[in-house]
Parts: sequence; C-alpha cells; structure tokens
Amino acid sequence: MSITKSLTTSAFSALKNTTTKRAFASAVESSPPSPFPTSVQAFIRDFKTNEPVRIMNLNKNVFGAPLRRDILHRVVVWQRDGMRQGTASTKTRSEVAGSTRKRQPQKGTGKARQSDGKAPHFRGGGVAFGPKPRDHSTDLPRKVQEFGLRIALSSKYAQDQMVIVKSLENFSSLKTHDLHNILKTTYNSPKTLVILNDYRNNFELAARNLPNCEILYVEETNVLDLLAYDKVIIERSAVKTLEEALTPIE
Repeated sequence: MSITKSLTTSAFSALKNTTTKRAFASAVESSPPSPFPTSVQAFIRDFKTNEPVRIMNLNKNVFGAPLRRDILHRVVVWQRDGMRQGTASTKTRSEVAGSTRKRQPQKGTGKARQSDGKAPHFRGGGVAFGPKPRDHSTDLPRKVQEFGLRIALSSKYAQDQMVIVKSLENFSSLKTHDLHNILKTTYNSPKTLVILNDYRNNFELAARNLPNCEILYVEETNVLDLLAYDKVIIERSAVKTLEEALTPIE
C-alpha cells in the first residue's frame, strides 16, 4: 500500500504543466485492457419468458473457477457422510435373549468346548462384530468447502445450466399447474433447483407439490444439490449474496 501511494503521489506531482497532463491522459486512454479480467458476464432474464433483460458482471473467483474434480469429490463425500443416519445396530451375545447354561459338558464328549447358545457361531446367537449406532460425519477444512462450492457454481455457469432471474418476489400465481407449465415449456428441465435470497410466499406455495423442483435459500446452497439438478435458477440478489460470502480474501 505504501509503495502504491508513493508512486501515485510522485506521478501527480510531476503533472504540473498542461503539456504533461495531456500526455498522461492520452497514455491512459490508449493503454490496453488487462489480460486478466476479474469478472465474467451473464444475462439477467425474465422468469416467465426466459428473455434477457440486461447483462450483469459476475465475480470470476466465484463463477469462473477452474474445474477440480478432486475437490468436488471430497466435498460430496463429506456431505454424504454427514447425511448418514448411523442407526444400524446389532445385538451382541450379551444382549440376545437365551439361557446361559452350557450347551454340553466341558469334558468327556470328545468334541470342542462349547459355551452357552448365545455365542456368535450358533443360530440365534449374538453378532460378533456387527454395526452399532455411531456418527459417520467427517471433517473437511472450511476453505475446501467454499472452494468446492465455487467450483460447482462455475461448472453450472460454464455448462449453461444456470439461469439468473431478476426476482421471484412478484410471482403472482399460486397454482402449481402454472409453475409446472413455465418450467416445462420455458426451461425444458426435468429437475430444477431454485435458489432464493429471501422468502417468496407465492412461488414457494406453487412449487411445494412439484416433485422435481427443489427450493433452497441462498445460505443453504451446497455442492451436492448443485450437481444433482439439471438446471439452476437463481435470483440476482442471491448471486450478490453468494459473491459476498465466497469471494476469497487475498
């Protein structure tokens, strides 16, 4: 910061006469654009007609990240581990019902020694190394989680599977049939994920009976749902919220 400030101060102090100012202005105007753009562009569309309304700039770090299959795999495995119930349970030999009497005498039979009938090798006995209720969730660094979310958003943008709409707040119809027709005729997507920035009463009432349409709030956006649905419809305000939350701090 101090180097930049000193260079800027010295440059402006040197521009005291008119000739130097004009030369500086012409040099700035003729300078080529940066070869490393910081944004990508996308259309903002009308939800009902899918017609472009305007163009907006998207943060390249969030919607233009390179594809990393290994990061996506790690995040998906971490999510699915956390979704496991872990309720599988079997009974050990101390938990099954039955008598504790020995099956046969210790000696004199010429056979191997046997204990009671609850041993694991007897039918109806306990399970030796069966599952017990446990937590299957694993740990994953927060930066890897955020990186995976940026990669998933970027892949949807690169594959043209992301539609940014102006707003769904003014969706007028409450009928599921009307929303189904819009998704079928306008977007032609068998499975649609809608990301909202805030509560949208009419839209959520119309979409709650659609089996292949899921609604998420922007803070619930995750890699598994982004990859599972063919089309992602996201509000413009939700895009801004994602950019503010996922922009890496350098």
